[in-house]
This record gives sequence, structure tokens and C-alpha cells, in this order.
Amino acid sequence: MHKIYFAALFVFFGSISASAQLYSEDQSASVTEQVLKELNRERSLLSQNLEFRIKEIDTKITNLDESIRTSNSASEKVEKLLERVKFLEQRQEEIDKNTVSVYKYNYSSAVLNLASMEREIKPLSLFNSSREFYSTLDKVSNPMNYEGYQQWFGKFKGYIEEEKEDDAKLEALNHMLQVTGDLAKGTPFTGMFAGSLIDGISQFVGSLNRRDKELREKSIKMLKLTTSISQFTHDKDLIETEWEGINKNLNELKELQQEAIEDNLVEILGISRNGFTEKFTNETDAKKRTQYILDISKIAENKIVEERKTNPENWKQEYHDQMLTVQNLKIRFGMLTFRILENLEKYEKLIAKYENDPFLKDEMKNLRLKLDLVRNSFESTFNPQEYIRASNEMYIVE
Repeated sequence: MHKIYFAALFVFFGSISASAQLYSEDQSASVTEQVLKELNRERSLLSQNLEFRIKEIDTKITNLDESIRTSNSASEKVEKLLERVKFLEQRQEEIDKNTVSVYKYNYSSAVLNLASMEREIKPLSLFNSSREFYSTLDKVSNPMNYEGYQQWFGKFKGYIEEEKEDDAKLEALNHMLQVTGDLAKGTPFTGMFAGSLIDGISQFVGSLNRRDKELREKSIKMLKLTTSISQFTHDKDLIETEWEGINKNLNELKELQQEAIEDNLVEILGISRNGFTEKFTNETDAKKRTQYILDISKIAENKIVEERKTNPENWKQEYHDQMLTVQNLKIRFGMLTFRILENLEKYEKLIAKYENDPFLKDEMKNLRLKLDLVRNSFESTFNPQEYIRASNEMYIVE
């Protein structure tokens, strides 16, 4: 779905030139991707420098240990032991700096990816509510859309009117037609209604004699068409039941994401919710979004440093919990897009099942074209497997 790469945090944040440089590197990539890529580069440099400094200190400690071991002077040994303690303290300071740096990156990564979800959920919602493909499915399920059916149905209804007083089944069918509405207006063509309609058409066919040969042949054709449409609609509805669960999960995800935005951007970082919506969610200028994300990254970095100073004993816990919350949200988002892709594949099987039906084959060709457009649009926007993989790897370990 979305290709989110995670790495580090630290230098090179606030300037307009930084924003422009990031944006110009790859305009096809998302703003968050570009910023995280730069954070990754900066983090790698910091890590290399840290490794070099620790190795340098370790070398000094090793040399001191050798000097202490070979020295015969007690005062010299004490002096070198004190020097060794100093180097150990320096080493621990470097490790502590790395811990803070890791948390600065990881929490900034969490905030940036939480922000990016704001713009990722929106197209998913729009995709999920798009009706072009689904309205075509509805048209296939409505027999009134097929040539000759509406005209023939008028004769069938005339038969029902004439015979309903003497036939309880036809009376019940007539009642259903009155209660459920006109087929031409999209009455759901499934379940008991479809079964009763098929029974009524069969009875109508049986009532026609040889003098009504043309009408009888037409009615048999309409009976076969009605049966095919009824079964297609049944199979379609089984697939569409899954959309109810998908929509429910999407709405839940939206609520949780909004709660996380409130907790992190508003409560922890002190960022205006309206300002975030204006400058990131609804902002169409990618350069401006990039600069705004860079600014948020700097605020998140400073917040970690501040928390480390004011709460040295327990400064990690709240940020650790928030990072897990964001990661779980992203994994859930990836799983949801995966469910959507799986459901689209079910439509492919549905079309294949009816593509050789003489009454539905033309509709299946049209439906396949619409489905291909939907799938291509979805797959060009979302990559579920990549998104889930990246979500699982979004944080670095100390």
C-alpha cells in the first residue's frame, strides 16, 4: 500500500531549503517517506560517529588496563584507575546519548507516520465509498435492465392480476410486488422474493398454450434470465457482506487514529489540531507539507530531550506506549487494505463463474473492465504487504 521507510532523527530540520531539497529528491514519493529517508541518513551518521567514539574510548581503557597491570607504582596505579573511571563515565555518557537519540528518532517516526495516516485513510474511505463499480453490480442484479424484460414483465403482471384471486401463491407474489416496490426502482432481487418470482414465472409459462407460442418462448427465456440473475445476486451478496465488516473496522480505525492524534500532536507536542488539518491534511502543496512535517519532527525531538531532563528516571514509558499504539494502528491499517484486496479478488471469481452464462456474459465483460479499473486504482495507491512489513520494522532498537 504505502511504502513507509523508517530510520533516524536528529539534525537538519527547520529550514525552507531543507524542505525544498527533500521535495526535489523524489516528487513521486510521499512527504513522510522523504522526511523519514532524510532522518535515516542523519541517524546513520550519528550511529557511525557513536560507534567510532566508543571504540576510541575502549582502546584507551584497554591501554590503561595494560598499563595498570604492568605498573609497579601504587600511586601510578591509583592515578590510572581514576583515569579509567573517567573514561568509563564518558563511555556511559555516549551510550546514554544514543538511547536518547534512538527515542528521539523512534518517537518522531511514530508522530510522522501517525500524521501520514491522516492522508492515507482519506483515499481509502473515498475508495471504499466509490459506487461506480458497485452500481454496475446492482445493474447486473436488476432484470429490468435487460432487453425486453420490462415489456414482458407487464404481461406477466397482467397474468398475476387475473389469477391471484384463485391462487394463493400468486396472491402472495402480488402482495410482495406491492410491498417491496417496483423492480425497475432497484428492489433487492434475492431471497424469498426472487424464489416467489421464479415460481410465479414458471406457473405463467405452464399456463400458456400452443397458440401463445411466441409469448411462451419469450417467457421461458425470461425465466432462465431471472434464475441466472437471482443466483448471481445471491453470490454477489455473500461477497458484499464482507464490506460491512470492512466499513466497521475502517470507522473504528479512524476513531483510534483521531484519538492518537489528539494524544500525541495536541496533548504531548502542543500542536493545534486546526493548524495540523490546515497545514498538512488539507494542504495541496507538497513543499509546504514537507516543511510542516520537518517542523513537527523538530518539536518531537525537543520534547524527548526535555522529558529526559525533567523526568530522568521514568522518561521513556509514555513515549514507548505511544509508539506501540501508532505501530498497532499502522498494522491494522495494512491488514484492512489487505482485506479489501482479498474481497476484490472474490469479485474476479464471481465474474469468472458467470462469464459463460448466455444471459450474463455481456454484462460480465463490462463488469470485468470496471473491476480492473478499481483494482488498478487500488493497487497503485495501496500496497498491503509492503505496508505491513514496513509497519513491523518502523522502529530501531538501541
